[in-house]
Amino acid sequence: MDTKDLQLFLAVTRNKSISRTAEQLFMSQSTVTTRLQRLERDVGYSLFDRMPNGVQLTKFGARFLPLAEQMLAIEQMMMEPSGQRTETLRVMSGRAFVSTDVPMCLHKMLQTEEVRLTVRMGMYDDMVDALIGHQVDFCFLGEPIYHPHVRLISFPDDAIDLVVHQSHPFARDFPGLHAVHNEPLIAFSDSTAPFRRRIMVLLAKHDVFPEIRMELDSIDGIKAMVGQGLGVSFLPRRTLHDAKSKGYVAIPIPLEGFTRPTLLAYPDVLEDKPLTKRFIEVVSEHYQHQARFHQEP
Repeated sequence: MDTKDLQLFLAVTRNKSISRTAEQLFMSQSTVTTRLQRLERDVGYSLFDRMPNGVQLTKFGARFLPLAEQMLAIEQMMMEPSGQRTETLRVMSGRAFVSTDVPMCLHKMLQTEEVRLTVRMGMYDDMVDALIGHQVDFCFLGEPIYHPHVRLISFPDDAIDLVVHQSHPFARDFPGLHAVHNEPLIAFSDSTAPFRRRIMVLLAKHDVFPEIRMELDSIDGIKAMVGQGLGVSFLPRRTLHDAKSKGYVAIPIPLEGFTRPTLLAYPDVLEDKPLTKRFIEVVSEHYQHQARFHQEP
């Protein structure tokens, strides 16, 4: 069984797409397909079901996934000199956390531990699959995961602010949430994203139904659009550190519910590992510091 085929299998699993994987790895789709077929012949069963919008693991593929990861990990350990093996910390995050909390936590971790890092971004469903499939060790989340084999640690909620162009009338005098009803809304991601659903439910509770003009899965992209006066949006406050330079203004919404959870998730099988405990300490210290910082006048 070729190690490179296993790596390719993991890449397709992450991307849920043969074409996207081929593009990332600078390979042709036919080459990716041929190598997957070779791996399927080696293991004796089909690993992926072909869907209209990509691929998904078969039940056999889902069972093979942790085995493939273990095989690659063992090979990596064998390649390292004896006595110099370094543990790997695998972190996954959504776009909001990867631009704020994740870099600071990882920087602190590297200052105190000898550890190799792997980091990737993903949407909520991607992170759920990665945790359950033991593809990652930790996920930073803005919505909870309910699964018997996933542990969650809660940290202080993050406020959700209205974001408008710096010359928008709301920047001088915000009349209240009802006024957003007539504003073009730049929404985060599509309607299936948990943060997007959270915003739409909160607005609906106050009978606010703005017209959605844009759907972007990039927080920086949303801020750029708002900074050009192309609409308004709602974003987590921790991501709004560059308001002055990007030409937008963040307006707090003093209404119940305009917050989102801050969660760290990890598989229960890692609960007693020293590296797990240490990273939880690092993340906890980070959020304690953030809480003190935001409380200062």
